[in-house]
Amino acid sequence: MKLAIVDAAAAALRADSRAFTRRNLYHAACRLSGRNLGDASFAAALARRLRGRGLPGLLPPPSRDTSRVAREHDAYFPAAILLVDRREIVDLFAASGVLVQARMAIVCVDGTPSTVVRWLVRGLHAGYRAPIGYLHDAATVLYPFTFEPLATAVALARRDAPLQFVDLGLPPRGVASSQLPFCPRMRQPITELEMPPPAAIVAYAARRLAALLPKDPWLAPLSTQKGRA
Repeated sequence: MKLAIVDAAAAALRADSRAFTRRNLYHAACRLSGRNLGDASFAAALARRLRGRGLPGLLPPPSRDTSRVAREHDAYFPAAILLVDRREIVDLFAASGVLVQARMAIVCVDGTPSTVVRWLVRGLHAGYRAPIGYLHDAATVLYPFTFEPLATAVALARRDAPLQFVDLGLPPRGVASSQLPFCPRMRQPITELEMPPPAAIVAYAARRLAALLPKDPWLAPLSTQKGRA
């Protein structure tokens, strides 16, 4: 496999997204070459490409959970919570900037980042509420809300005020690329979150969660009707 394909695939991804995962890069390379490159062949080519120099935009492999959340963050709570089934997807959303823009918190069902999970649990216990979505590959068959890291806090919260849940995962047979925003036309159905460009999945999840949020009256257009005397 030629290293030029790796560079071309990375450049194509960077045109729309500031960051991408190794799996994003693999699928982009397959699209450019018009064939399935094979995991082993791609991994070997990528290792050669990374030898001695980095690849701009490529996220590093998930590291150990060593981040800290300041206590003053307890004064705030996200507008929406997103659960994903792999740590790489957490890093992808964090690098996209959507967490700040959409006031979204994202955690993995394996309990990472643990500091974010603890922050969300404290907020739920304190009475904060936010809709929760679950984003996953087509091959993921387990529904997480009975065992995911927020389950206990969610169960307690639902006693007072029910929380909104929405399954944002890909169906077993995948979805057509036309159903995702900012996604190029692809012949095969999308079955993995990292098959389309990162911007497509980030926009899809953010828009679906935003649709669950109540409308902010401060953002509504001013009425043109004059009040009666």
